[in-house]
Amino acid sequence: MSSRTDYWNSRYQRGRIWGDDPCPSALLANDYFKRYHVRNVLVPGCGYGRNSFYFALQGFDVTAFDISDMAINQAVEYANSQSVKNIHYEVGDIFDQRFFQEKKFDGIYLSNVIHLFLKTERQNLMDRISSLLKPKGVFTFSCISIYDSNNYGIGNEIEPDTFIKHEGKPLHFFDEQEIKTLLQPHYRILDQRLHVQTESDPNGDSEDLQLWFVAAEKLW
Repeated sequence: MSSRTDYWNSRYQRGRIWGDDPCPSALLANDYFKRYHVRNVLVPGCGYGRNSFYFALQGFDVTAFDISDMAINQAVEYANSQSVKNIHYEVGDIFDQRFFQEKKFDGIYLSNVIHLFLKTERQNLMDRISSLLKPKGVFTFSCISIYDSNNYGIGNEIEPDTFIKHEGKPLHFFDEQEIKTLLQPHYRILDQRLHVQTESDPNGDSEDLQLWFVAAEKLW
């Protein structure tokens, strides 16, 4: 079992730590998925399923996965308790090239995941996302911004704009230009805006996160 799996299993031992409501970025993503006639949605790093469950209620066919088996067990149990059938959950690692090798999706939603990795891993993650998204598909994601004054600059800086505030959890802070660079040349940006999301941090304390929401269309 990897250190990332251990970390997230330890977090999800506390239950549904962020509640049941979808993230603000999921509501924004839903608008773009509907506008661009998305039918099926992939949710990597889905945690215990609050956003994937929301997308299923919106009528999408949802496939969601997480590296934490504990989170997926919670997600499956909750979906079954609500008799929601249009979600398929799996335990898996997005960096595993064998995972979903033959499948592509109309839309992908990535909530607060890409900022958890170092530069090389972030590029590998983007390559993997692109391999799973159909041409003209819609990629939506949220990530922490350099404007988050509650977190930016706190802890040991291990790469430019990347800090270790909580043990085992790097945070990379994005500015406007880095997001554009990350998506070029394969995507056309449809929306890029700041928004606030209130969450519990690893210590259980509530914090307001200054996040980017981004929607982009894959060009080919």
